[in-house]
Amino acid sequence: MNQTNQIIEEVVAKSEGLARELKLRNVVMVGVGGTIGTGVFLGSGEVLHSAGPGGMLLSYLIGGIVMWLMMMCLGELAAAMPASGQVQSWATALINPSMGFTLGWVQYLAAAVTITAQIVASAIMMKNIIPSVPIAVYLVFFILLLLGANMLSVKKGGESFFWVSSLKLILIVVFAIIGLGFITGVVNTGSGAKFGLEMIRENGGWFPNGIMTPILMTLSTAIFAFGGSDIFASTAGEMKNTKDVKRAVTSTAWVLLGSYLITLLVLSLTLPYTSANLLGSPFAYVFGQAGIKSAELIVNIIVLTSALTSGNYFVYTCTRYLWSMAKFAQAPKILQKVDRRKVPLAALFFTMIFAALAIVAAIVAEDTVYFFLLSLIAGANIMIYGGTCLCQFLFRRKFLRDGGDVKTLHYRTPLFPFVPIAGIVTYLLVLVGMMIDPTQRASLVISVVFYLALYLGYHFYRQKHPEQSKYGEQH
Repeated sequence: MNQTNQIIEEVVAKSEGLARELKLRNVVMVGVGGTIGTGVFLGSGEVLHSAGPGGMLLSYLIGGIVMWLMMMCLGELAAAMPASGQVQSWATALINPSMGFTLGWVQYLAAAVTITAQIVASAIMMKNIIPSVPIAVYLVFFILLLLGANMLSVKKGGESFFWVSSLKLILIVVFAIIGLGFITGVVNTGSGAKFGLEMIRENGGWFPNGIMTPILMTLSTAIFAFGGSDIFASTAGEMKNTKDVKRAVTSTAWVLLGSYLITLLVLSLTLPYTSANLLGSPFAYVFGQAGIKSAELIVNIIVLTSALTSGNYFVYTCTRYLWSMAKFAQAPKILQKVDRRKVPLAALFFTMIFAALAIVAAIVAEDTVYFFLLSLIAGANIMIYGGTCLCQFLFRRKFLRDGGDVKTLHYRTPLFPFVPIAGIVTYLLVLVGMMIDPTQRASLVISVVFYLALYLGYHFYRQKHPEQSKYGEQH
């Protein structure tokens, strides 16, 4: 057996133990539902205001291309080595265990803190809708709700993923239809407001604030708006048919790109950039112009649904990350325990306890403990996505050196080695941009120091325990 085949078999063997009951549509909707969120429903207005309509479209298009580079690398790895731990599993096998340990805990902490943010956002939205109930009640309720949802069997959970994510897509379709009605004149607002190209011309054209500077200012926001597009790969260990990974990658990428670009194109032709950051959610503006009463209430419900569903996906993927690390002896062994339905309950309870403590920190120690947690994940996406591209490059190179035929791969990253190299370079440039930005520099430095401490700490631990193999077994 050549070295590449041995690596594949070892990673796949370590990733067995969960129920393989997820269908293709469940997997795609995990990626879609985990990505589309408040970045579209709320944050897009700020990007429009800063970059103008043309700048916003170009920023998100570049963000989509960067996402595509990572997804193409992710597809080859997930098809060859379906593993719930994703880059943690691959880096352990292809780089070294210390890098796998570091990337595993980085992606876990990033996802866990995201759960906290989504629960807090949901509680705030509910407080806006029903202000008479204390926010603490909402926080406890949503923690228990997400805990209960993830205690379901993976089959039932997968079906809930599909239908809840479908709601987000329906909202985007409704938004696009109403917006197109304004643009074409089919829908008369009665306010005399202008839409479409006429509105663009009267407000300084497509690039009223310039081209390069506004795009560079908003590019990191656009790139991070696609954050979460990789979490579908954490379902690879529970897919009924791992050969569906190829279709899952392409379907997820196209649905996300289509949803974002259609929404943003309609937005750019219906909302004046000068007012974009003053009107709250752009969705509220469009619904309000259409004469829909209680547009603010609708948007609060949209944001609430978006935050809760995103939180649910991150609970799911967090649990699988932790379970995988325990299988690789990179987390306490008890966390690999599953119930009779093969749901990793130990990892789930640990994750929800962490999220609850982080919520307490966000309330009582926002400027210290919670700020530190947020700082730890400042460079998380860059490291995870760059690590994914590097793992694919190393995997393909090793595969070819061992005499492998790329035609036998279930999914092949196109334009190798350009795609992984372009991905790595792009993420390094984003890292440089974050370092230049004074508002992000301190958090980034803290996160880099933390990542280095994780790596060196595990490296020295392994040196003191040479009896452990790469995957944690005793020699």
